Amino acid sequence: MWSKIFGTVKYMLVGINFLFLITGIIVLSVGSSVQTAYNDYHPFLADRFFSLPAFCIATGIIIILIGFIGFYGAYTEDSRVILTYVVLLILMFVFQLSACIAGYALRGNTLALVHRQLFDTLELYAADDVVIQKVWDEVQADFSCCGVSNATDWLIPLKTNETGGLPVSCCPHVYGTVQNINCTIHSNESYKVGCSDAFGNWVKAHAGSIGVAGIFLVLLQAVVVGAACWMAKVAREDQSAYP
Repeated sequence: MWSKIFGTVKYMLVGINFLFLITGIIVLSVGSSVQTAYNDYHPFLADRFFSLPAFCIATGIIIILIGFIGFYGAYTEDSRVILTYVVLLILMFVFQLSACIAGYALRGNTLALVHRQLFDTLELYAADDVVIQKVWDEVQADFSCCGVSNATDWLIPLKTNETGGLPVSCCPHVYGTVQNINCTIHSNESYKVGCSDAFGNWVKAHAGSIGVAGIFLVLLQAVVVGAACWMAKVAREDQSAYP
């Protein structure tokens, strides 16, 4: 009976480790996609936002390596390899759990952090900082927003209180056409939503995807650790019984 249970756990552990490898690839892909998405708006994001996808990429690579060790240990029934695998999983579990907590704490402060970064770059846009101008125009065009809280945020930095002038990207326009664009705060076409909310919610959603991947991974690790500990115990008893 115990041999049947052991065989079932063995192949279950082999199967779970295969799933673990696939999960590592998924986590690596999620981290890479978020990192790529964030890179386009680097000046508007605090450095701590880039630590999350970087951690996700590193975690994915480590998971793949640990998964190979677990796959080999489960298949060969080597108790020493399985115990090494369990220790690595426990360390990874603690590390991953801490990262999930930190990630969700950061997610809760996303809108405030994005608001501050956006507000700090308004003067740079008015000072003809080409990089900041490019990113601001991309954000306002991509998210159909204007200013930080609303379009009035531009009036003081651009010194357009009287005319109500706004960056052209605050109004929808078709690229590649020849046209005169008069984008002001009085225009019906100008975007009314602030970028702090529109862009901030986008950043928050991407941070949330990393958190979801991390929680799924923590739960999967808990199952694998339990199965691996039991298998290592049985394998060691068998090896000691038949020297």
